[in-house]
Amino acid sequence: MLLRSGISYRQFDEIVKLAFVSESFRESDQLRKRTNVSRVAVRTGMSRKEVARIRSLIEESESGTSEGPNPLFHSSQAARLLQVWHTDPRYLDKAGQPLSLSFDAGDASFASIVRSVGGDVPAGAVRAELFAAGAVEELQDGQLKALKRYFIPGDLAEDMVVGFRHIVTPLLTGLAHNSQAPKSDAFIQRVAYSETLRREAMPQFRRLASERAAEFVQSVDEWLSANEESQTDAVASQSRVGVGVFYFEQERSELPKQK
Repeated sequence: MLLRSGISYRQFDEIVKLAFVSESFRESDQLRKRTNVSRVAVRTGMSRKEVARIRSLIEESESGTSEGPNPLFHSSQAARLLQVWHTDPRYLDKAGQPLSLSFDAGDASFASIVRSVGGDVPAGAVRAELFAAGAVEELQDGQLKALKRYFIPGDLAEDMVVGFRHIVTPLLTGLAHNSQAPKSDAFIQRVAYSETLRREAMPQFRRLASERAAEFVQSVDEWLSANEESQTDAVASQSRVGVGVFYFEQERSELPKQK
C-alpha cells in the first residue's frame, strides 16, 4: 500500500523513528523519572545523536516552531475543519448539509472555521491543501463548497488513509491499552464472524453488515456531535474518542493455521 501511494522507504523509516522515540519518551521508569536521551538510545537501538535529532523534530512540531516540511504533519487541521463544516449547525443548511461559505466574510466563513480549529496555518494555505485534495471547490460566485467529509492528501489513496487513520490506528491503540489495563478499564473490542457461512449467503451478509453498521455509526456520530464542547471551550489536549466498525473477508488459505 505504501509503494502504491508513492511513499519511499526513507519516508517510512523517518516515520518509524519518530514513533519509537516519541513513545519511549512518554514512558517513565519505575521511579517515575522521565526517560532521557541515553536510555531511549539503548531501548531503540539508535545513536544518542539520532535520538536527539528526532526529539528536536517532535518538540518543534508540538510547539509550532518547525520550519520547512514537517514529517509529523498529519493533516489534523484540515481534517478537523471538514468535520466542523459537516457537523456544526452554524455551517449547515436546514437539511443538515454543509453550506457554501465565503472565504472570510461574515461570522460563518471558511476563515472562521480555520480559526476555530486552532493552529497557526493561514486560511489560504488550508484552502490550497483542500483544493489539491479535491475536498473543496470554488463556485462561480467565489463561495467555497465542501465536496468531501474527510481530508485525504491528493497523492494518497483515500481508502488507505481513511482506513489507517480511523480503523487500523485506533484498533492497534485499543489492543495496546487492553494488553496493560485491568479488565475493569478495558476498551470494548468485539467481533462477530463465521468460518462456515454458506457462500450464496455472502452478498446478503455484506448488505446486512453495511446497513447495520451505517445506522450504528450515524447514531454514534450524532450523539458525539450533540455532546461536544464548543470550539472556543474545548481543551487542546483533549483525547480523541470513538467507536469503529469494519467488515472483513478472508479466503481459507489466508486464515491462521490451527495448532
